[in-house]
Amino acid sequence: MICFLVTTYNRPESCFKLVKELTKYGDVFLLNDGSKYKVNKSWISKYPVYYVEQEHSGKRYYNETVNDLWSMPTKKYNYYFMVPDDMLPVNDFVEKAIKTWDKIRDERKICLTTYFDKGRIGKPCWTKFNPVEYPDFRLTQWTDMCFMCKKKMFDEIGKIPRSKLDWNRNPKMSTGVGAYISSTLYKRGWNLYQTKTSLFVPQPEAYKSEMNPWRKKDDPINSPVL
Repeated sequence: MICFLVTTYNRPESCFKLVKELTKYGDVFLLNDGSKYKVNKSWISKYPVYYVEQEHSGKRYYNETVNDLWSMPTKKYNYYFMVPDDMLPVNDFVEKAIKTWDKIRDERKICLTTYFDKGRIGKPCWTKFNPVEYPDFRLTQWTDMCFMCKKKMFDEIGKIPRSKLDWNRNPKMSTGVGAYISSTLYKRGWNLYQTKTSLFVPQPEAYKSEMNPWRKKDDPINSPVL
């Protein structure tokens, strides 16, 4: 059983395309952060979409949005995928992700990042750990909000606290959620990996970031390594 976790805000076209694709493979849990569009039957292919709306929380309260999203599934799944609403998967992405996961012979593995961009090739991120390359995956010790995991990752993280970042001083700072997840797991001795190539590609809507409007279309983070 596969579970997909998606937050969405003001991206009706890309969210529709993503959810339509994901429902071919498993259950989708979609949390709408204050957008005006809603799910209808045309979004659903094979598996159901579990849908929740909330008042807009934005970057400042993104931790609460993620906490609410992670609490939506009421049963246990074999694998969980967190996917941004402006992405689309490559062909056979579920099979490729699970095959990569199974190749990682590590009892302390806890997360597999499934998006790999040109902006962060070979670079440490948040945990200051220099990535280590293996034939079929890499050890990064960080993850962003596009990953695959087992339920134990959510159990280990628990509730994500509100970030203490000051966006008034520096609006270009991230939400702090990915950094918190990465540093918390790394400090507790868990290992975070990444696929060798990206299993997701940005849709055109990704080039106009809702949380980071300063980011340009040609930002390397928008260029997946395929």
